[in-house]
Amino acid sequence: MKKKVAINADRAIGASAILISLLTLFIFLYQTHLLKEQSRLSVRPRLSFSKNITQSMTVNDLDSIQSTLINISLTLRNDGLGPAIIESNHIVDRGNPYDILTFFDTVYPKLREYGVFTQITELKIGEALPASKTVAIFTYQYRRIDEDKINNYLNISESYELPFDVLIEYASLYEEKWMIRSNSKGHPTKLD
Repeated sequence: MKKKVAINADRAIGASAILISLLTLFIFLYQTHLLKEQSRLSVRPRLSFSKNITQSMTVNDLDSIQSTLINISLTLRNDGLGPAIIESNHIVDRGNPYDILTFFDTVYPKLREYGVFTQITELKIGEALPASKTVAIFTYQYRRIDEDKINNYLNISESYELPFDVLIEYASLYEEKWMIRSNSKGHPTKLD
């Protein structure tokens, strides 16, 4: 009888060792998965648009007439932890895509009669936008007295509204891809 008890105890110890080994393997695989996810999250970019509007007063020396200058700037910022690699960039107006550098001259050429583009930046395909970096997409300066003319020309009801959409697609170092639009709120859209 003692022999049967010893065999059952050996089987129980062997089964326990196998179960502990399987649990250790499961924990190791789960921990490896968590480390991979943490690594991917540690370099994830997150782009966001910001519209900045500033006003300044100027004095014309000839007439001593004061006028207000308005500066509108659309900026792109990487609020994530890693670099954003630009996959594509363009402006969409009425469903049609345009190159950022030629858009204003092609679609809204009269804007140059009412004001000045002091900066238009092209984000090049493959360019990396580092974490915490801000880039001005465009800056437009005009006189406040021309605001109604500009609103009528752009066919917008509110000042500082953009009738077009800047669309940026970008990727992380792990080739995860997202898209962000200047006129939409919320998080960037994850692409497949």
